Amino acid sequence: MANILITGASSGVGAELARRLATRGDSLFLSGRSEDKLKNLGLNASIFAGDLTSPGAAEKLVASAISELGSLDVVIHCAGIGLIKPAADTTDAEFTHVMNVNTRAAFLLARESCKAMAAAKKGLFITIPGILGKAPMRNASAYVASKYALTGMIKCFAQEYQRSGLRFCLFHLGGIDTPFWDQIQMAVQRDKMIPVATAADLILQAIDAPPHLVLSEVVMQPESHQLV
Repeated sequence: MANILITGASSGVGAELARRLATRGDSLFLSGRSEDKLKNLGLNASIFAGDLTSPGAAEKLVASAISELGSLDVVIHCAGIGLIKPAADTTDAEFTHVMNVNTRAAFLLARESCKAMAAAKKGLFITIPGILGKAPMRNASAYVASKYALTGMIKCFAQEYQRSGLRFCLFHLGGIDTPFWDQIQMAVQRDKMIPVATAADLILQAIDAPPHLVLSEVVMQPESHQLV
């Protein structure tokens, strides 16, 4: 059993992972913006409702998780937002907001949690830049910028903590069929997307890998969109 912190746990992949990990007996600390949604998961887990971009929120989240669980073995960062919009129509405020949520919040969480896990000489940090953290897409310049930045940033963390017992895993997954797409104005075939259960299966493999091994980068896409 492991002590696991999950952000973005109120829906999508984060919620699926929370259910799976709770069933097998791991100790969980769940974070999301909506306290009601976190409570509605009905899991025996501590929760932290808040916005990670707020001053001091990431520090408070990590400190609360460690206080509740005793230590952190795994951090799974699933929180993020999307923006599908032509560059010419994207405002400065929209660009800044996407970078703030998808990149800056991830940096603050990684900074605080990795310091704590490094002190214990063990830990696994997992996040999901998605395929747009590896390949560009038109009408998504701000979103792609935030995800490319996330990919590069976590690779830097991996180098900085290379001898500290920490492992880092990036999941470059194509479209996952989650509520994320409910607010996106874009024609998509959700039945062709990656099922949430499949995405969760992949992440569980990273968690369960022997401690001397790491799935450093995982790419999965729908067949019609595969990279070559």
